[in-house]
Amino acid sequence: MNPGISPRPRDLVFVVDDSRTARDVIRLHLSRMGCDVVGLEGADACLAELQQRVPALILMDLHLEKLQGDEACRAVKAHAAGRAVPVVMFTAADEPHEVMHCGRAGADDFLPKPVCQEALAAKVAAVRASRERVWTGPPRGRGVLLVEGGRFLHTFLGGALEHEGLHVLYAKDLDDAGAQAAAHGDRLDGFVVDVSRLPREALALATRLKELYPRKPLVLLSRVEEAPDVLARALELCGAPLLEKRHLGADELLGRVMARLSPGTVPLRAAERVPFFTVVEFNTTGGPTLSGFSHDASPQGLFVRTLTPAREGARLSLRLVMAGQRTPCEAQAVVAWSNPPGPGSAFRSQTGMGLKLEGMDAQLQQRFVRFVPQTLGFPTAGPARASGF
Repeated sequence: MNPGISPRPRDLVFVVDDSRTARDVIRLHLSRMGCDVVGLEGADACLAELQQRVPALILMDLHLEKLQGDEACRAVKAHAAGRAVPVVMFTAADEPHEVMHCGRAGADDFLPKPVCQEALAAKVAAVRASRERVWTGPPRGRGVLLVEGGRFLHTFLGGALEHEGLHVLYAKDLDDAGAQAAAHGDRLDGFVVDVSRLPREALALATRLKELYPRKPLVLLSRVEEAPDVLARALELCGAPLLEKRHLGADELLGRVMARLSPGTVPLRAAERVPFFTVVEFNTTGGPTLSGFSHDASPQGLFVRTLTPAREGARLSLRLVMAGQRTPCEAQAVVAWSNPPGPGSAFRSQTGMGLKLEGMDAQLQQRFVRFVPQTLGFPTAGPARASGF
């Protein structure tokens, strides 16, 4: 070893499994990767150890004797010391309902059992990279300030924009919006302002934003009917009419906002997403097989939570394990956006990747038609063919 170089500190990993054999196997793999391992046989032991020291990663089996792994994961995420610790669940690859429990408990990723050493190494490498990554702002063109006029913006529009791959900076009121814009203006690529609550004050803020950032898109919207002078001023500032939610469906509203923020981008229609939990194994041509789980699907894509997302623009082959099926479904997709785990920031975004589905087998088409309303644009069931997305 070069005496002038300090050795890399070893990562502390908790392995929670009530099988001593399983713990020992994972311990051996992790030790070879340069990790210090604490084997714990249950949720209580994990939470007690968390009081003493904070690990870089927690690997947890779903099936524990006392408190199930999903409940233990929920307890870890509620713990002050564990809130930011990635939790990867072990579970059987052919049980999507188990993946649903993991996802709803706040798990960050999943590994199918028996655990593949290569896949485990990829998760550990991703956690290490996230710790060493320096946050310099959202990806180019992806940072947006959302000025809330009510709960609707935060719960619906903000979430939909995040699922379209944007990094959203939420402002709780007009004063906060001014402070956020001043602090993060260079990292912002667009502004969305709800004028519903205080229209004239909101227009004054919009005027300041337009003066400071004349080349960045500004979108004004309202949940109520606005006065003619407000509509006229909004048109003057934005070069386009104010968007009135009362005249637009959720999907159309999101589509128009996205068209103004990112012209030319084909959205994933995230406003129409519905819960869709399934195991997702993916790989690029010649690349290793990695895993994650989908939590939502839309007429244009699949939203996958994983610590190891493929790069944006990559073409993937997918295997989706559906409940009650022995043979995995197959599909092809392009990565529309990719957010690996990273240091915390004021911006909120979805960790993982958004996939634009380009082709799927007949079995998967039938599942999509069954679980996602056909009125949202899914193709009808039929023989294997390229997706109509």
